[in-house]
Amino acid sequence: MHASKWTGAMALCAGLAFGSAAQAAEEGWYVVAFGGEASTKNVDQGALDQNLIDFFGAGGLAIVDATSNLDDSDTGFGLAAGYQVNPYFATELAYVDLGEWDYAAEGTVTDGVSDYASTFGLSQSAAGPVFSVLGIVPIGERFSVFARLGLALMNVDADADLSIDGVADSARASTDRSNGVYGLGGEFNINRRFGVRLEWDRYADVGSEDLTGDTDIDLISLGLRYNFN
Repeated sequence: MHASKWTGAMALCAGLAFGSAAQAAEEGWYVVAFGGEASTKNVDQGALDQNLIDFFGAGGLAIVDATSNLDDSDTGFGLAAGYQVNPYFATELAYVDLGEWDYAAEGTVTDGVSDYASTFGLSQSAAGPVFSVLGIVPIGERFSVFARLGLALMNVDADADLSIDGVADSARASTDRSNGVYGLGGEFNINRRFGVRLEWDRYADVGSEDLTGDTDIDLISLGLRYNFN
């Protein structure tokens, strides 16, 4: 009798465990809101300084003294709608804002006769839709790791501003182009409805060829997932 009760209890626990796992892996729609730090990986402050020196030199001006600053990270965020096809595969469509990086310099330039106060600024921002597929490896009932591969259509806005002795000029460029996206992440299911996600993604060759050139942008983000099923 006791053995029968024990066997029944074990069967019940096994059924509950199987049910929990099945619920976590059920197909269906979900949304993810996420945010974190976006950092530009291949913008070099020294190279930008040299480009500015060459630019002034081409105009017959030499830099007497100057200081510059590069801020290559910003807040990135997004919202994704996804569909869980099975425990190992999902698709997502997201809108992602990768923030902005900017370079600023100020100093004094000379034409050999007179000195002039000068400032220069260069910035780039990027945002757009991203379609991706996720390959998922479940680890237990609540945790999984995944790899992302996708395509982004980034709208890139670039701005350059120059002022010499109070005379200002500027240039603007806006570009829509496709960019590859790949990344890795992990997700923990709090319960049937909610999960948390930590992820690293790289957006390759984002930029405006006319002003800033191509840059890679990494987004490290923390997300909250809500399942509709």
